[in-house]
Amino acid sequence: MDIIFTVFVAVFFIGARFHFKDINDEYMSRRQTQCINGFFVLIVFIQHFKSYIKLGDYDMTYNYIANWSGQLLVVPFLFFSGYGIMLSISKKGKPYVNTILTKRFPKIWIHFALAIVLFIITNLILGKTYPPIRLMLTFLGWDGIGNSNWYIFDTLVLYILTFFSFRFVGNNRRLGLFIMSLLTSAFVITMSQFKPGYWYNTVIAYLMGMIFSTIEPSFKKVMSSGILNHIIFTTFGIIIISLAVNDKARLTSYEVFVLAGIVLLLALSLKVRFGNPILEFLGKYVFEIYILQRIPMMLLKSYIPQKYIYFAVCLVITVILAFLFRFIEKPVDKLIDGQLFKKAEPLPSEK
Repeated sequence: MDIIFTVFVAVFFIGARFHFKDINDEYMSRRQTQCINGFFVLIVFIQHFKSYIKLGDYDMTYNYIANWSGQLLVVPFLFFSGYGIMLSISKKGKPYVNTILTKRFPKIWIHFALAIVLFIITNLILGKTYPPIRLMLTFLGWDGIGNSNWYIFDTLVLYILTFFSFRFVGNNRRLGLFIMSLLTSAFVITMSQFKPGYWYNTVIAYLMGMIFSTIEPSFKKVMSSGILNHIIFTTFGIIIISLAVNDKARLTSYEVFVLAGIVLLLALSLKVRFGNPILEFLGKYVFEIYILQRIPMMLLKSYIPQKYIYFAVCLVITVILAFLFRFIEKPVDKLIDGQLFKKAEPLPSEK
């Protein structure tokens, strides 16, 4: 895994442009965030893959990094998601808030449910069956049958909390954020009574993305005023991450750890404009790659003893599955949007 991780890091910076004397104005652009998400979904792939193999001498460095970073791997996904949703709420207001439960939520859940069907088939191939109650809980995201369920469960809950936080506050976004902060805190505290830490210790990143969306103009103005501010900002991130890393077992320390991760991610993005087309492509399929990657790992574990070949084959199959899965998702999305049976507008020549 050490070699693969090193290659992925190198790929991350291929095509990048460094802004040593100024800041990257596109540090939160769609292309930038897709490249970052593309990189981190590859790292998540490594993280999941290592649970299917026996670690050797050339896996220990990555294993140390993975144990140290913990759930920071999913922080970019949550942070960018919260940022994007808050940006849409600010621009579109109540009409967009209404679509969170009528469109965004059902789309993600149905995509998730379709993936679960594939996992049921995978388990049947492997000779595994599960009682109906477990399957029901799996479709709700509360349990799993080999699939990655906690992240989707948290995402769906965060959508619900976002809807109720902003549905009845009009244009008062500050009040909406305050309610969202209270509801997110209540969700984390509640989940801590039922699930292990990884189920809830990173959801604050979503809230941080929403908050950052509202303060971004001021943040960008401050960070554009000179390199000293960037140095101070980066140093702040390094200090708080070093203070929190040795006490991550405590929830409060882990939340500081997540905050530090966001600070360092922004510090990097302000100075580096990523442009690798491979990562940008993968960043467009984050959900599909994330949710489907365990299927080839499960099916091929007993058939490919050489771990690097096993890894390469699983990665290629996962990308192909993600690409094909998108074709299943498209008609579902069109149906939810009310566009599936809508007639196309006639061409000018046909009128």
